[in-house]
Amino acid sequence: MDDSIVAGEDLNGESSTCSVEVSLSQIQLEEKEAEENEEDKELRNLAEYQYQLFVLSQYGRPIFVSSGQEDKLCTLFALIGIFVSRVKEWGDTLESFSAGDVHVHFLHKAPLILGVVSKRPEWLASQLEVLFDQIVSTLSKTQLDSVYEKKGDNYDLRRLLRGTDRCMMNCVTTWRSDPALYLSAIRIFPLTASDREALSSLMASAIGSAKLEGVIFGLVLAHRQLVSLVRFNKYLIHQKDVHILINLISNNQSLRNGETWTPICLPKFNDTGFLHAHISYPWEKTDACLILLSTRRDHFFALSAVKADIVKRVESNPTLHSNIVKSLEKPITFDITQIGTGNDLLWYFVYKNRRSQQMCLSGARIPFISRDERRRLNRSIASSSFITNTNPIIRIAFVQRKDEAILIRANDKYELICVFSPLVTSAIAAILADKLQKQLKSSEPRYFISHSPSF
Repeated sequence: MDDSIVAGEDLNGESSTCSVEVSLSQIQLEEKEAEENEEDKELRNLAEYQYQLFVLSQYGRPIFVSSGQEDKLCTLFALIGIFVSRVKEWGDTLESFSAGDVHVHFLHKAPLILGVVSKRPEWLASQLEVLFDQIVSTLSKTQLDSVYEKKGDNYDLRRLLRGTDRCMMNCVTTWRSDPALYLSAIRIFPLTASDREALSSLMASAIGSAKLEGVIFGLVLAHRQLVSLVRFNKYLIHQKDVHILINLISNNQSLRNGETWTPICLPKFNDTGFLHAHISYPWEKTDACLILLSTRRDHFFALSAVKADIVKRVESNPTLHSNIVKSLEKPITFDITQIGTGNDLLWYFVYKNRRSQQMCLSGARIPFISRDERRRLNRSIASSSFITNTNPIIRIAFVQRKDEAILIRANDKYELICVFSPLVTSAIAAILADKLQKQLKSSEPRYFISHSPSF
């Protein structure tokens, strides 16, 4: 009897133990499925975006994704790395492919791989170049190359890029709203020629008087536009480097609190090293930012004195100071009504001087007021400019759509894109574009910089 009881207890125990093991196994499977579903869910979410940008090391390590979820997309990053590496082994380069309305473009700049997935095909390569330059502005190309040599293939570059996420995100988002980025041009802040020349002359004089070896550029930026530029002798600053400076100050409100000294690499000027930027906002309650760039890391106090001298010289001229402050507080964009009769048919325009890489565009006007309306307008401008820049043989084109009509003119000197009412004929559009260009020519000193003083 006792034996049977013992046997029964043993049997029950075995049954109980087996039951527990099955339950644990089921839990582990469910957790694994939940993890897989989480990654699958994130991948499905990517399909809903109009565009998505990725940055990874050539060894497949995630660095950045514009959705901000790179840790949940490790499998995708590894797959991208394998694609690019395998094609490279074949002696070729994987650049782009399309599937339906999805367009994928890659840029392999060792030791990084950049990719963009977009529902629109325009300017994808250019956008990746701008994002790469943004990364280089933080690290320099030399440091970027050496970090993997020293730290190994598995190094997480995000450690060195910590705190720059906002700059990289802003680089991505403003691309869709600011034509200056994909047109690779500088927007010039509207200012009378006499006031701009006086400001530039005072800046050059103050920097030159300091006799500081290594100071190469002085800029005033406001509202993402260039107000004034002075330079040392023969040096020129590339428009893409100006955009890096604009992006830097646009994403750091703390820079307004005093004088800042920061290293920055300007890739088009020299991607192997750093310049040092003295950043200040000399005129309170305005968006004007003064940036003085030097090759010397010990110039902070010297450039602080130069900044004070510039402010003193400007404020000693009450008329000039008043005109600059008023212009900064209420910028005057180009008003289409200036062209006279028929201006109600011209809704918007973008004009780029291809020789100076400067541009002018009109202000907000019906029917492009709301965010959605502006977004649709920017898509039209991007697609139109892409046509002329990828097909140089096209000098003039007129496209009539349901919502608008677009006239494109392009040659070696300029590029003009006009957006009209859909009721406009090609003949009327040509007449209005002629009137616009004539008015732009007479207003050129206010909207373009023809000379940058040297010191």
